[in-house]
Amino acid sequence: MLQYWGIRLCTFALRRIPLGASYGFARVIADITFLLWRRGRANMLDNMSHVLGANATQREVREMAKRSLRNYAKCMVDYLRLSFMTAEELAGRIECHYWDRVESLKNEGKGVVLVGMHMGSWDLGPALLSQRHPVSVIVESFPYSRMNDFVQGIRTRVGMNAIPMERAARRILNALRNNHFLGILIDRPVQENGVPVSFFNATTYVPAGAATLSLRTGAPVATFAIIRNKDDNFLTLFDDAITVERSGNFENDVQRLTQTIMDSLENMIRSYPDQWYMFRPMWQAQEQYLMVAENISAT
Repeated sequence: MLQYWGIRLCTFALRRIPLGASYGFARVIADITFLLWRRGRANMLDNMSHVLGANATQREVREMAKRSLRNYAKCMVDYLRLSFMTAEELAGRIECHYWDRVESLKNEGKGVVLVGMHMGSWDLGPALLSQRHPVSVIVESFPYSRMNDFVQGIRTRVGMNAIPMERAARRILNALRNNHFLGILIDRPVQENGVPVSFFNATTYVPAGAATLSLRTGAPVATFAIIRNKDDNFLTLFDDAITVERSGNFENDVQRLTQTIMDSLENMIRSYPDQWYMFRPMWQAQEQYLMVAENISAT
């Protein structure tokens, strides 16, 4: 409940504080959090050490992790501002050169599986896309109903159809059948029922949902990220060359397509390591997360 009222207070304040000052305040909060949040800091440092590689110094890893947390805090400002941002302001802040490719995927008529990570300001992409096409997104629900209604209500306000993970299978299929873009964030490390992939030269396990959906429905897959520029406007990264030839072995095809997805996203992170926000241990999952595609084949 305290978190809910804190977010409501922040949203109220953001309506009255200039954007630059909001980002400055977010940076201060991020630096304090980095100092005090021991477990999260340890996870960030471990994850960033994988991203930067063996040649990076401890100082470089620490500074990049701190920059990542600062960008995440800015991302939260962007998300809360969606509750009152105009469509014109949103479109004016995001540079996108991929509309022709987006339209081409849409014209296939099978829906599009749009895969991202907790990177940049990820909600802004589907929000912008929803100005042109139907967009559904798979979301994690909050246990406190008022908090959940507020957070998901922001997505609904800008045109997204939010699909809760815990009852996702049928609604996901319906979205694709209705030719929606379906947004999925794949960086939820799992071990039980996860797909093994090589990610920054080490093995981790990620959900099979995106690849499973594409292979079962024929929906094309694309990866995306909405990257923050130095001026705090945004650049769209988009990759629709995410395909594999079917081998006749479904489980093998799921693994290979998931690996292709992760390779594409890895390239985006390599270019912008301070804009990937992973506060869980990515390479050694300690918690189990819901697999959204477990019941797809039975639906």
